[in-house]
Amino acid sequence: MKRLVCFIAACLGLALVISGLSGSDALLAQKTYQQIQEEREALRAELHTEELYNLERENARAIQLGNSTFVNAAYSDDYTGVTWYGEVLTKQALIRQIQTSPVHYIQVTESNINIKAYQNVAAVSSLRSERGTLDGKPIARQFRVLRVYVNANRAWHVVAQQETQLPSSSR
Repeated sequence: MKRLVCFIAACLGLALVISGLSGSDALLAQKTYQQIQEEREALRAELHTEELYNLERENARAIQLGNSTFVNAAYSDDYTGVTWYGEVLTKQALIRQIQTSPVHYIQVTESNINIKAYQNVAAVSSLRSERGTLDGKPIARQFRVLRVYVNANRAWHVVAQQETQLPSSSR
């Protein structure tokens, strides 16, 4: 008899636990596969956007510090970029340019970052502002920058870049 009472009590307890979970579980069970996939894609897009924002800010910091290590890691080996003065650069040429730049940067910032991501490709435009000195003379200039990223091997890499110096800036 004791066993029967214990069994009934256990069954009632289990029924109470299940009924307590049924509110949230019932809602989850009502979601369609498509809704779950859409939520998963939205979360993935948000994570990609955050990663790309961080890469843009890290890129500005690398320019300010003359850190070619960042470029080596974040830019693809087949990178092609066009500078604000029209020169076409490969990844190795960009690294050399960073390492030998005559500009001493005080501040480099990226703002107005606009990201358009499409699965494993993203176009990122921004406004880069630079302050520093060139040959002992102060400079302050701004650029519109467009970078194309590809997400390969679970990491974003810059594959192309175009810079345009804004006319109100001084060289």
